[in-house]
Amino acid sequence: MFYCKGLIMKRFILLICLAGLATHVHAQGISRSHGLGFRLSFWNMADQTFRFNLDTAPAGGSVDLAGVGFWLSYHSRIQRNWFMQFDLASVATIHSEFLTENEGDADVSAVVPILLGVRHYPFADRLRGSLQPYLGAGAGPYWVSHFDVQERERTGNVTVTGTSQVNYGGYVCAGSHLLFTSWLALTFDGKYHFVEWRSKGAYSGPEFGLGLTVMWGKSREMYQIMGTRLIVENLYPAYYQFYNTYPLALVTIRNLAGYPIEVNVRSHIDGYTARDKDSGFIRLERHETRDIPVTVIFGPQLLKVAGRAPAVLDLMVEGRAGNTLRKTLSAELVIHHRNAWDGDMQKLKYFVTPDDAQIMQQMQAWISHDSIGTNALDVARTFFDQLSAHGLRYRHDPNIPFYQDERVLSPVETLQSGGGDCDDLTVLCASFLESAGIHTAFVEVKDPDKSTAHLYLLFSTGLTPEQAETISSNEKRYVIRENQRGESLLWIPLECTLLQTGFENAWLSGATQYLNEAVVRNGLADGWVTIHDVE
Repeated sequence: MFYCKGLIMKRFILLICLAGLATHVHAQGISRSHGLGFRLSFWNMADQTFRFNLDTAPAGGSVDLAGVGFWLSYHSRIQRNWFMQFDLASVATIHSEFLTENEGDADVSAVVPILLGVRHYPFADRLRGSLQPYLGAGAGPYWVSHFDVQERERTGNVTVTGTSQVNYGGYVCAGSHLLFTSWLALTFDGKYHFVEWRSKGAYSGPEFGLGLTVMWGKSREMYQIMGTRLIVENLYPAYYQFYNTYPLALVTIRNLAGYPIEVNVRSHIDGYTARDKDSGFIRLERHETRDIPVTVIFGPQLLKVAGRAPAVLDLMVEGRAGNTLRKTLSAELVIHHRNAWDGDMQKLKYFVTPDDAQIMQQMQAWISHDSIGTNALDVARTFFDQLSAHGLRYRHDPNIPFYQDERVLSPVETLQSGGGDCDDLTVLCASFLESAGIHTAFVEVKDPDKSTAHLYLLFSTGLTPEQAETISSNEKRYVIRENQRGESLLWIPLECTLLQTGFENAWLSGATQYLNEAVVRNGLADGWVTIHDVE
């Protein structure tokens, strides 16, 4: 005789728990929204002995099979860690006695529960592993059928009598899933049934089950994308170096899990970026919300844009905490002409190209003559007069509609076209001077008494105020400024639109403007005269 006792069940459950803890971490809670379970159970009803007994004595024998059943369960997510659960089962109790070889009696009872309840995973937001405990409760009808079968050799008759009734009750349960994958789990649980709402009754008692659950449907959210905010909606090709470090957008992500996760945002603009750019995995604490900056890596193809064109910023958000959950989203941008400028004076420096091969070769040819001095003032005078000799002239800005961008020619394009407006010529002069190792700065003038702004150049002589006499005895011809290292140096104002009149006139005009606008009229202190260093 074999008796299945509670000690064996406890040891089995302990073994499953240890196996779950040893399983590789790859899941967070019940990730799927639906599940269908199949399980075998042992129900220790109050008036039955929880046993499997087989006695085959020569004079007669008996078979006892009590509380063995098969369950079909379905669960569906209601809200995050709460699920609706439906159970349908058939649990049998059989007692059969063999009086002789051809005679016997059998008592068969069958309980068919039809139950509706709820299931909750209280630790799903805390446990990162494959073992996911749950609690549940439910109620419904318990349909009970009883059959009495008698077989007699003398008469050759088989007599079957039966009764049935419907009882109502409920259950509470505790169990766990051991997840093999996101769609398959080993399920083991224990229930206590209150048939006729009594803890002690004909069919009340504990029940233990073991089976498999197949899951499908939408995965549970590990994180939520709260929104995407574009910082840069209009892309200007000349600024591509700036965009490689400055975020184009912010993606707001909230950690929905009850444990820390890591998120990475991968960005790409098809046709314009050299490769995908990752933000790098950033740790989000439990229920933390954070803005993740999005940057891109532009390739040289961005500088080939010949007109305004739409573009799509494609983003992929990766969240990981054992497994990885990916989501995609996109945002629309506008890429402007390669010469387009939005008027931001701080970004005009991106049009300065001191490392351009043609600029460097031309500047080196001009300053390599023996008659040219080695100081910055002599170098500036020589290259400026050379530009004038080449016929470069100032041209007024073209009439550009208000809805279009201003255009700034590259230094090479300005040379090839024979001139440009104040922006073009100032950028050209800054490029030549920077290629010779001479620091420059833009002077932006937004005179409140005039309808248009103006721009001219400052360049550093590299000389200290104590050496001012080597430049000019007139202190109004130069500006004393500190460099990035805090050193006070002499700077020369230069009006680049006066190429045709020569260096001395351009210097005098620049110095006069600076004295009048920045100093006398207090424009530098009041903010309508601004100096932007070209780095």
